[in-house]
Amino acid sequence: MVDKIQSAWGIVYYIDNDTPKYLLIKRHALSKKVERIAPKWKINPWETKEQAAMREVSEETWLDAQHLQIKDKIDTLSLQLYNNQWELWIDKDITFFLMHYTGDRDNVTIQKNEWFLWMYKWATIREVIGLVLYKDLREIYRTAHNKISTIAVKDKFLESF
Repeated sequence: MVDKIQSAWGIVYYIDNDTPKYLLIKRHALSKKVERIAPKWKINPWETKEQAAMREVSEETWLDAQHLQIKDKIDTLSLQLYNNQWELWIDKDITFFLMHYTGDRDNVTIQKNEWFLWMYKWATIREVIGLVLYKDLREIYRTAHNKISTIAVKDKFLESF
């Protein structure tokens, strides 16, 4: 039995005139489709899930980690996927983190590899829902969006004191 692959994803956002914008990376999926996803990869054995999410976002986008803050854990999904290339089933746990970016939003440089198309987009939630192929991932973004609204209300409340 193969161990489950542990993966950490960063749902990265910044606030533009009170509107959250989410970072989407364009890449080729194993299915050969072009998809838009969040920065992510496997968790190394010596890392926490949070450390892996921060590392992956920084590595894949070149965003400065000093301007990234994990606001909350969004969810963990357990998936079983068939990999046509390797002809085997893969068990995977994916942990999603909501990450606020406060740096220069034009400072994104997508890591060059065989999967990424070196393109990104800062998208509104409406655009995300229209661009993301997978229902589960669209739900993660909806949950993230709701958490941002809750965080904003709490922050404004605390500022009033």
